[in-house]
Amino acid sequence: MPSPPDNRRLTGRLLAFELVDLLSDMAHRYGGDLISLLVFTGVWTANTAHLRATTDRYAALHDIPPDSQRRPISEAELAARLCLPRHVQDPYVAALIEVGMIERRDLGLVVPSAVFTRAEMLSGANDTYGRLIEILARLRQAGVSLGESETPGG
Repeated sequence: MPSPPDNRRLTGRLLAFELVDLLSDMAHRYGGDLISLLVFTGVWTANTAHLRATTDRYAALHDIPPDSQRRPISEAELAARLCLPRHVQDPYVAALIEVGMIERRDLGLVVPSAVFTRAEMLSGANDTYGRLIEILARLRQAGVSLGESETPGG
């Protein structure tokens, strides 16, 4: 059985382009500030990181994890996770708190579940899903195997 082609560099180029393009589009959708998007996304993904392996719940568009399932992240942990100095991160956290996108609680920062019920957030989730499907299709068109066979060269 022949080895699949080694497309690691191609995959890196395609994914890097798509990542920058997706993040830019999302930043424009939510105020045009990439750092604000990064901080917001850093908080909510940390809040729900323990749910990543859960495939039988919180999967559908309107099946949003409730606040009781969200685990706070400290501002120090967030800065370490995002590789951002606190003097850069802290004003963004304050601004996101001011507009109700993030809450500061005793144990850290949380994006409340109600934020994800907003029309622009539901629309953004649809757009992100669509973009992912397009990215996967472009990778396949470029000859990249997506887990259908072994990774070449380890």
